[in-house]
Amino acid sequence: MIRQPENFPETVKEVRRQLALSQEELAHALGVSFATVNRWENGKTVPSKLAQRQFEQFFKDNVKKGNLQMNEVIK
Repeated sequence: MIRQPENFPETVKEVRRQLALSQEELAHALGVSFATVNRWENGKTVPSKLAQRQFEQFFKDNVKKGNLQMNEVIK
């Protein structure tokens, strides 16, 4: 949907920025550790398939609620 491996770090950062969430808050919402979100944003790791699905669902839910502007996230 929104992900190509090379822009995933920017996507995570932009989602956090729009939702005004810390890395820790996003991690809690996704059920992953702070370190995991930090590594995603720094491009050190990519999400597992499960984590990617969780992130995508989180993303879709927030777009539906009007909390995220998709055109700002997907460039």
